[in-house]
Amino acid sequence: MSNSWQLKTIYLYLISFVTLMMIIFGFISFVNNLARFAFPTNYNYYPTLMEIEREYINNKQETPPISELEQIREERMAYDQNRDRIYLLRDLIGSITVWLIPIPFYLFHWRKIEKELFHQEGDAKL
Repeated sequence: MSNSWQLKTIYLYLISFVTLMMIIFGFISFVNNLARFAFPTNYNYYPTLMEIEREYINNKQETPPISELEQIREERMAYDQNRDRIYLLRDLIGSITVWLIPIPFYLFHWRKIEKELFHQEGDAKL
């Protein structure tokens, strides 16, 4: 049986393949999340002033004037946009880690493969 198909070699190739796939899919996810972070699309629903007023009436609270209702609506919109931005940033950081963490593992295992291949070729020439 050839030395090139030992269990250790199969393991090294398998780990290299898996980590390379993680790097590729992590990079794709990173680019996708970067585009979503740079150009966010919001599908949030923002209540009308009448709906906010109705909340106060349903809770049996005194209805504030329209200027305060507008301020409440603006605060809700700002909160939702900030929350969405935080989620996008979290996803971006997560995709960076999925992309960057496997790189050292891939390099380590691939270098072991190269070292063994060149070592075997050197033995064959002698």
